[in-house]
Amino acid sequence: MGKGARYRGRKRKKKEKKMGRGLLSNASRRRSGLLFSAYCYLLHRFPTPQIHVAARTLETLAYEEVRASDRPITSTAFVLHGLMGSARNWRTFSRKLVSDLQKSSPFNVWRRILVDLRNHGKSVDIIRVLDPPHDMTNAAKDLANLVKFQEWEWPDVIIGHSMGRKVALDFAACCACGDYGESAVLPKQSSFGFWIRFQEKLV
Repeated sequence: MGKGARYRGRKRKKKEKKMGRGLLSNASRRRSGLLFSAYCYLLHRFPTPQIHVAARTLETLAYEEVRASDRPITSTAFVLHGLMGSARNWRTFSRKLVSDLQKSSPFNVWRRILVDLRNHGKSVDIIRVLDPPHDMTNAAKDLANLVKFQEWEWPDVIIGHSMGRKVALDFAACCACGDYGESAVLPKQSSFGFWIRFQEKLV
């Protein structure tokens, strides 16, 4: 084979290689474009839950709000921490739960109210204005006062851990007995049953 033939052969291989790279590059760009479009759709369809730290007076409990949409709220759940805890302990859990509920039921807009119970977290600032004794009954009453002060609908669900669960049970019992007035509505779901079903869903 002459030098001219070898030169043309090498040139042809280089051209084919370059064309192959171009085809791969175009395919990669198309694939990246499709992935980006899918990401944008999912982000719009199921936005990442956001945490809103609410402004308050020194007359109510401190709390944080977790929601996945700016649309009008249809359901509310209170999340109560345990002894020596705070609302911050439940941010990850609440984000996960709100995100899962948003995906399974996109037309039902949930929010989580993460509460700092009396003498915990940022609620230590109001210790002087809280009625003693510092027991479960008064801790539950703080929740009712928060609902009334913020003019919210009464929560559909109360989720509590450890001490928070005792506060949740006291809150539900007082709602049922009418201790918070005629406007008070009993939560539709107990904290224990809701927690068990959520854990089963994760498994």
